[in-house]
Amino acid sequence: MRNRVEVLSVVLVVVAFAALLPWAGAFAAGSPADKGQRTAEMPMRVQTEGTTYGQYLQRQADLMTRLRGSVPAAAMHAPVRVDLSREEIDGVERAPRVNGMPQRIGLVKGVNPMLAVDGVQIDSAPGGPRRGPGAQASRTADGGLAWAVEVSAAGAGALRVHLEGLSLPASAELYFYSRAGEVFGPYRGAGPDGDGDLWTDTVFGAEGILELHVAAGASPADLQLVAFRVTEVGIVMPRFAGSFTPAAVGFCGDPDCIVDATCVTGTAADAAKDAVAKMEWAQGQFLYTCTGGLIADSNPAQDNFFLTAAHCLGNNKTARNLQFYWRFRTSSCNGTCPINTGWPYKTMGSTVASTGKKGDYTLLHLDAVPPANSVFLGWTNVAVALANGTHLYRISNPDFGPQVYSQHDVDTAAGTCGGWPRGGWIYSRDIMGAIDGGSSGSPIINGASQIVGQLSGTCGGNPSDACSSGPGEANATVDGAFAGYYSSIQPIINP
Repeated sequence: MRNRVEVLSVVLVVVAFAALLPWAGAFAAGSPADKGQRTAEMPMRVQTEGTTYGQYLQRQADLMTRLRGSVPAAAMHAPVRVDLSREEIDGVERAPRVNGMPQRIGLVKGVNPMLAVDGVQIDSAPGGPRRGPGAQASRTADGGLAWAVEVSAAGAGALRVHLEGLSLPASAELYFYSRAGEVFGPYRGAGPDGDGDLWTDTVFGAEGILELHVAAGASPADLQLVAFRVTEVGIVMPRFAGSFTPAAVGFCGDPDCIVDATCVTGTAADAAKDAVAKMEWAQGQFLYTCTGGLIADSNPAQDNFFLTAAHCLGNNKTARNLQFYWRFRTSSCNGTCPINTGWPYKTMGSTVASTGKKGDYTLLHLDAVPPANSVFLGWTNVAVALANGTHLYRISNPDFGPQVYSQHDVDTAAGTCGGWPRGGWIYSRDIMGAIDGGSSGSPIINGASQIVGQLSGTCGGNPSDACSSGPGEANATVDGAFAGYYSSIQPIINP
């Protein structure tokens, strides 16, 4: 159990003449948003629990060795193929940035005909495995049974599989992997919520293999209990999986004002590099991405909380299939994009602890422990929205790419947008670097590396231009103010 940190708090003294001050409203600079609440803050912490990246890669390698050596050729089912048209790819890759909405990075396409498994039989037919109920499995070297199917989408950058009606006995487990070496699982039982609904993890490339294992000695009754349907495939478009056109775009496919986070050190944002994760999830007909970050807490019953934006996601159905990509960044300044240099560290799943339109925040509780030595960012409920010129810092993952850096200065003269009142939101100008689609939800931190908000979007006359939010330009960058909604999450992160 990790050591808990003490919360530093002082009681504000509100003097009689405060009402005469021009900023004596609910969001006065340097004070809590709610004058009835105490000033509260918490320092960041570095966790010692979790798996290192080396251990993560070793586990994948060990699983890959096991799976490759355990499936007879006869166990492979007829492939499932999903086609992508050029129009579908362009419809996602060339779609304009939509302010206040998560960025689309892929499509969810139905499997037609749907692949259904209803019970498992030992394959004895000369024709090998057959499609449909009563899946024909083959004996493995250890005396168990195996069944597998290749799922592919020509031209895909990455893909994942949607299973419905999932019901596995204790002796059975599923895996999803790529021949290149990424492997995830085991998936067991009836899925994370026990309702038979499960999205697999995402593997890079245009194909993946879904593999069922039933342990040796399973009873005939167990074999009949195996059931699931492969109903949909989520497909990340090639642009968002590393197929960039260097002559046409900047760093890793981003606009040319974007700054590689690896190029900037010695700032308050350094800590955020080990706190921020890019996110990917399936919802309706699309795959989406946003950014978020780990946040420190003093909750004795739960930890591993993660802050992002409500306009990204705010319900458990979406949060359950949420894939987190940790420390997704270049290994050297403006170096090779990380997608091409090794598998990212991924975890899956979360639940919504709190969410609100006021301040545009969602607080998630992670299902899996983040990587060892991750940073849980500190926070403060001292308002900065009216503290003109305050320096703020950010790490985010725009365009489903590697981490980028940006510095912002609070601008109390910037025009506001409807639904985002100043005070409840922080308006700033980009001083170095910028944000873009997919940066939404990324924490904005002060000079002490404390969270003071998270990204809602851009306000101004040209919101689709990521490079037009500097001083005197058309846009301002807008973050939901932590001080404005702290009272809603205080019972969770600081009970």
